[in-house]
Amino acid sequence: MNSLIAALPIISLILLGYILKKFNFFKEQTVKEIKNFVSNITLPALLVNAFLALEIESRYLIMIPVVTILCFVMVFIGNLVKRIGRIETPYFPLLMAGFEMGMFGYAIFFSFYGQENFPKIAFLSLGQSIFIFTYVISKMKSIQNGKDSIIEVIKRFVSSPIVISIITGVVLGSFKGVVTVTPFLKSIHSFIILLGSITVPLISITIGYGLKISKKGLKLSIITILVRKSVLLVFALLINHYIIDSLLHMPYIYQISFLFIMIAPPPFLYSAFCDQNDRENVAYIDQTVSLDCIVSIISSMIIVLVV
Repeated sequence: MNSLIAALPIISLILLGYILKKFNFFKEQTVKEIKNFVSNITLPALLVNAFLALEIESRYLIMIPVVTILCFVMVFIGNLVKRIGRIETPYFPLLMAGFEMGMFGYAIFFSFYGQENFPKIAFLSLGQSIFIFTYVISKMKSIQNGKDSIIEVIKRFVSSPIVISIITGVVLGSFKGVVTVTPFLKSIHSFIILLGSITVPLISITIGYGLKISKKGLKLSIITILVRKSVLLVFALLINHYIIDSLLHMPYIYQISFLFIMIAPPPFLYSAFCDQNDRENVAYIDQTVSLDCIVSIISSMIIVLVV
């Protein structure tokens, strides 16, 4: 119960964002600029600090390819369901895979388990970040304009603020205990912490502001979420038991972190990379992601109560 109470500020911020939307408090361009600020400035600062504090055993690194492969398996399952169910939209298989951590999952997990456990979920989400910045964006572009070149994929990956911040945090963290911490370095670290600290409030408000639910296309969105959540829950339980626990003997918080990743909605960028003139598919993606956000919040509360 205490954990649920601790999450009330985040839930309240999401509700605030939803209420502000009703009053058109922000222009759509302003919301986009806030998201851009978060994804390129404050979130990288939060991740630098997280990976600066991260201490893991080398055997845990197997979780990076495990999560990446899981994402590809979900796309395969999505294509299978699409053919069997004769689903027309080409985006159904993609909505089966990937997890919106930066603009959703981190904030929800942070609200329940705090800063001290944040590095765990940040580490476990590395594999899906690789999947998104390589396969997903390339696939989204290929649906519209043809395939990316390998060089473009690599450039996009290495230039991503998320990837850069993770590498920076890992590199700087490797110097802990070696470099003398001067008052100037402490000041820089304090600045990074302060900058990263505004990420969660801004994310929460934009989540609420972006919620879009309508009757049109609701059936397909519900089907998408039911298939996605059901399959991912099975994979989450199997991977938690056979890999995270039995094989790697990772602390229990990693199992909780993995569950939080598995319940997160599809990446928000799906909407951004979809052809904006294709209003039917844009509406399908927006509604599915919005509805999944609500389901994910409820699921996170259930996890906290059960595990």
